[in-house]
Amino acid sequence: MKVPFNVLDFLDRAELVYGDRIGVADEPDQPADSWGELTWRQVAERARALAAGLDALGVRRGERVAIVSQNSARLLVALFGVSGYGRIVVPINFRLNADEIGYIVEHSGASVLLVDPELDEALRDVRAPHRFVLGLGSDDVLFPVDRQPEPWVDPSEDAVASINYTSGTTARPKGVELTHRNLYVNALTFGWQAGVTDRDVYLWAVP
Repeated sequence: MKVPFNVLDFLDRAELVYGDRIGVADEPDQPADSWGELTWRQVAERARALAAGLDALGVRRGERVAIVSQNSARLLVALFGVSGYGRIVVPINFRLNADEIGYIVEHSGASVLLVDPELDEALRDVRAPHRFVLGLGSDDVLFPVDRQPEPWVDPSEDAVASINYTSGTTARPKGVELTHRNLYVNALTFGWQAGVTDRDVYLWAVP
């Protein structure tokens, strides 16, 4: 029997085995309201909530969700809550200018755009069918606690999970499509080669 790889598998296991352990420490001083420390169970709950929020907005499988944010817990949750349920996350470097970000949003065909509060004004002309400023004001819509997400029927490990764009140093930014299998195998290989254990703490520094 073949079980397709899904990036959500990693979070499912973290919730099952380490549910009560602190999984993410959100930066207290950041543009959006900090979520503080979250256990792996809370991270998984918010990933499911985001998937349910996208369901409620009518965002279908395969649609793109772009997010322009610093290294926040909301961004990390989106990597699971978007991709794990059959949609495609488009993380955008917050240090790019409005023209570059606008190009990426349009080029990727994003139907949802999530923006850090400090970038809202600078990106006022960057639009998508659904646009939200990250923070407590949008959490009720994006992360509803009273809904369960619709299952991803017939998932494929060859489905695109993420589109990552270059910084556009030599031309327009270029999008690289990564599948669930790409990300899954890369994570396993990194863990084995680096000797990662369940007691390691990782500082997420790259934008």
